Amino acid sequence: MVVRSLIVALLAAAAMGSSAMAGERLDSIRHKGYLTCGVGRDVPGFSQLGADGQWRGFDVDICKAIGAAIFGTSGKVVFHPIDTLQTFLREPEIDVVLRGLTWTSGRELQDRVRFGPIVLYDGQAFLVPKKLNISRPEELSGRPVCVSTDAAFLGGVRSYFREHNLTLQAVIKDRRANSEAALFAGQCDAMTADASELAEALIGRAARPEDYRILPQQISKEPLAPLLRNGDDEFFAAVRWAIFALIDAEELGITSANLAAMRSREDPDGRAFFTAPAAANPILAKGWASAAVGVAGNYGEIFARNLGDGSKARLERGLSKSWTQEGLMYAPPIR
Repeated sequence: MVVRSLIVALLAAAAMGSSAMAGERLDSIRHKGYLTCGVGRDVPGFSQLGADGQWRGFDVDICKAIGAAIFGTSGKVVFHPIDTLQTFLREPEIDVVLRGLTWTSGRELQDRVRFGPIVLYDGQAFLVPKKLNISRPEELSGRPVCVSTDAAFLGGVRSYFREHNLTLQAVIKDRRANSEAALFAGQCDAMTADASELAEALIGRAARPEDYRILPQQISKEPLAPLLRNGDDEFFAAVRWAIFALIDAEELGITSANLAAMRSREDPDGRAFFTAPAAANPILAKGWASAAVGVAGNYGEIFARNLGDGSKARLERGLSKSWTQEGLMYAPPIR
């Protein structure tokens, strides 16, 4: 009984310690007055620093929304270029990372980090010239396909072609940039990499992006999500609900353009979006959901502007569509 009581006491103490630590990151963010977001240094469509000194892109907009939900206003985010997971782990001033990192068991269990909600259902795909009228990966059998060895793309395309009894004519390059250059020079009939990276190539490096198409079929799953440290429980909740607000807003038809008009909605879910009650010790700012949408738009607007029809990539949303459009973007309701 003594041993059992001691164990219970130790567990209780550990729980109290965890609770005491839970809000430190969020308190630090509020104390310094801004959110520090790690993003790629120069990733077209996702995170780029313009000549005007402003950061733009899909990941940038998600970060802006998180900052707005925490502070209730825009302009409270500082962007920190980051290249690797190790950079994040050794630089404690970075609060959250959006850097095209796939949510995997290895990263979460071995590196002791945690991922927020999935913001993009990515996966290995194919970029093809429109003039070839290729609509499916099966039509690439026997055609030259550019693929680089600086990631797992070669193994992925080999497996896919083998499983579907297709003939792979791989044009192997050591770096993705060389694979892109070969495609745009007409040395290949297709290039394979993650769809997000193909979009990056079209936006940042194609002379005539309108001449190419990213096929909608994906041959792997690469769920991209924000990366946080373990133990930041309140900050983790803040990040989750800021992103959920963007997804719920699209489902409710709330956009950056109609935000003011939609405040008078009569349906319960619409009212709750704008009037969700705050706790006695709130994690998020008053009006956090509408603040998140106001600074960057809903999820659909963010995707369209940076990667979809409003961009040079014209990437199809695929599984990143709302569940109401037969996609996988689904968020708990705000109420």
